[in-house]
Amino acid sequence: MDLPDRDLDEEIRQLMLRYGQRFDIQTRLMNQQTFQAALAALLRDCPADQGIALIWIDVLNLRREFALSGPRGVDALVAHIADSLRSAVDSDTLLGRFGTRGFLVAMPASKSDRGDRLRIQMTVDALEPMRVLGAEIRPDIAAGVAFYPTDTDSADELVRYASLAASRAGGVRNSTVLTFDAAMNSLLRRDHQLEVEIRKGLDENQFRIYYQPKVDLTTGQVLGAEALMRWNHPEWGPVPQSEVIPAAERSDLIHRIFEFSLRTALWDARRWRDRGLALPFISVNVSPANLRRDDFARLLSEILAENPVAPTKLELEVTESMLLEDEELFFNRLRQVNATGACIAIDDFGTRYTGFNMLRRLPLSSMKIDHCFIQGIDRSREMRALCQTIVAMAHQLKLHTVSEGIETTGELQVMREIGCEAGQGYLFQCPIPAEEFHQFLNEWPTRKRALGFSDAYQQRYGM
Repeated sequence: MDLPDRDLDEEIRQLMLRYGQRFDIQTRLMNQQTFQAALAALLRDCPADQGIALIWIDVLNLRREFALSGPRGVDALVAHIADSLRSAVDSDTLLGRFGTRGFLVAMPASKSDRGDRLRIQMTVDALEPMRVLGAEIRPDIAAGVAFYPTDTDSADELVRYASLAASRAGGVRNSTVLTFDAAMNSLLRRDHQLEVEIRKGLDENQFRIYYQPKVDLTTGQVLGAEALMRWNHPEWGPVPQSEVIPAAERSDLIHRIFEFSLRTALWDARRWRDRGLALPFISVNVSPANLRRDDFARLLSEILAENPVAPTKLELEVTESMLLEDEELFFNRLRQVNATGACIAIDDFGTRYTGFNMLRRLPLSSMKIDHCFIQGIDRSREMRALCQTIVAMAHQLKLHTVSEGIETTGELQVMREIGCEAGQGYLFQCPIPAEEFHQFLNEWPTRKRALGFSDAYQQRYGM
């Protein structure tokens, strides 16, 4: 006897509900709870001489694809990844989905077996590009792997270790599956401790802003200063930015650091102006995490309105790697920044490959050549030729050029000869606190003459 339509609808609804409690509807893979239960059973029943590899795959570009293609594009990409994984593994392999962007694969494998490691890499490499709405979408993947029983005999810890390895792989940003290492636990604890201490340091005013001058390589005129954050921890001593910034970027602290740096730099610039030292430019560094904020341009406008420093111009320095991360997002964000009146410099140029056509689209005002190309340039014909090419390209784009890390008169002479307009480095001045910058400007006329700058040019500060 056939069921009435209402009863049939209810039965289907109940079936779907039970299915959704165990599986991810979108991908038809096991959900988190089901996968963890299946993984625990797999480890429990695994032969003593059999290892298990757990691969965690993060899809990093889902948000960008949502912005470009909408939910249809994201759904298609996620379904494509699930289908690709199903095709790449054996039928007895466990597949699951964790959260929005996490995919898990559990398969027989040994950490010491080279063939097994190759098979794991091939599984991740199976995630090929696809086409949606006429455009190619390429999964941007970070993958990590942990092994049972070599790394742990706990299913929960195995998942956590694989996730930790994938998180580290996301920082490396290449296609290699990163293997869990016990040192990652120590790094994780260090990161957590850093985050706690950074928050405390910001609350207790432990951070300071130091300034390094930018100098015209022809006249010796001081063109401006770059604001550089410094943190002298009360117990650890000076903490390098290479530790602070990555830890801050993994939380909201990077936004507090940017606001602190910007407000302090603008306040110091206004204080110098009131004392008759109106620097043409003050530069502040910007993290990719700052620019990802939808309200970044609005926040920038508000801070500039609160701290007017005319005739000093604000310059924001963005790293070259940022432009390769999400070209359209950062292109649109930089246009919004430019509309606030702030200038934009591309920092550390040459450490990545940014094409001429990409640079031409961006509203840039200057290009900073990374110090790794400047060091010893007076003794390297190859580096001289490379920097000459960079300067020529910048001039073709109508960009002002700045050499980072000038430390010798030989390096200064070469950069001047190849047409670079400005420079900064320890030859001129190491970064110093705001209260010492006035003294630097007073002493600079004497020091610049010793460096071979001519007195024939009228100096902005009447020096």
